[in-house]
Order: sequence, then structure tokens, then C-alpha cells
Amino acid sequence: MTDGPGERRRRLAPEERRAGIVAAAAAAFDQESFDRVAVADVARAAGTSEALVYHYFPSKADLYAGAVGARLGHLGDAAEAAVAALGRDASARDLVRAVVLAHLDHVAKYPAAWAGGLDGVGAEPPGGVAIREAARQRRLDLLAGLLLPDPRPERHYALAGHVAQVDGLSRDWVRRGRPEEERASIVTVALGALQGALGDWGR
Repeated sequence: MTDGPGERRRRLAPEERRAGIVAAAAAAFDQESFDRVAVADVARAAGTSEALVYHYFPSKADLYAGAVGARLGHLGDAAEAAVAALGRDASARDLVRAVVLAHLDHVAKYPAAWAGGLDGVGAEPPGGVAIREAARQRRLDLLAGLLLPDPRPERHYALAGHVAQVDGLSRDWVRRGRPEEERASIVTVALGALQGALGDWGR
């Protein structure tokens, strides 16, 4: 005799239950904007109750922040893994290229969530905006660490401009249907612009 849904639910540890809710929420927000996703639908997809969702996430905005944080956390992890796979002995250009490619892989996998967040579709709550800013800072820190130290403000603005440009190019790529043959063009433009702003990769 198999256990019913209630039996399976009770056997999950709190961390597992929370992770399941976040995964269901992330999948929902990948497809729809914040205002079009219902907490009840997330609960159903997670195999739990709406009340339990609210136990872990007091509001829909908190649930959204958890989902966005999970997605962008995975992006940050993927970028760092791409750098580690090349090794720090690789050229700065190749390392930055690996970060851009990891970013595009993420955009290709979650196009609606990525473009919608940048475009402000569905009135993204402040918590989501704050998490995106934290993820942006993580990217900046990673990129800065790939270059030789340079305290000049020009370095900061070059990297900040690069991150903003890659976001903008990614948004246009999504709007154009994410044609695979245009991925290399995005990388070429992004690296060329950054090299022009830096003047020298520094290593």
C-alpha cells in the first residue's frame, strides 16, 4: 500500500519542503510575470498546501524573491564554475568570455524570467529588484577579480558598463527569439566594447 500525498508531505524535512516550494515558484515565474502567478498554483505544483507556502514565505513578494534568488544564485554559481574550469592561468579575455557565455546559457534557459525582470513586466516587487542588484554586484566582483587590480574609477565604470551592456544585449536576444547563430555576435560585441573601455586586459 502506497502512502498518500499527506504522508509524503510529512516525511519531507523543512529544508526539502522549502526547496520544493522555491523550485515550483521559480518554474512558475519563469513562465509568467509576478502579477499573473497565483500562490495556490505554486502550492499545487509543489504538492503542498497554500497555508504551508505562506508558512515559509509570508507574502507572494517573499516567494518571488526566493525564486529569483535561487535562479540568480545558480547563474552566479555557473559563472564561477566556468572560470574555475578554465583556471586562473587563462587570459583575462578568455575568462570574461566564459562568464558571458555562462550568462547567455542562463538567459537561453529562462528567457521570459530574465527579460521580464529587466523590463519591469508585472510590477516586480522591491525584494526582487534588490536581489537582482545583489546578483549584479556579484558579477562585478567576479569580473574585477579576473583583472589585475586597478583603483581608478575608469575600471569600475568599464565593468559596470559591460554588465549593463550584456544585460541589454541579452534582452534584445530574447526579443529576437534567441537565435543560436547570434550568440557569438553578442560575445564579440561585449568583449570588444569592454576591451575598448579597458584599453588593455591587464593580463
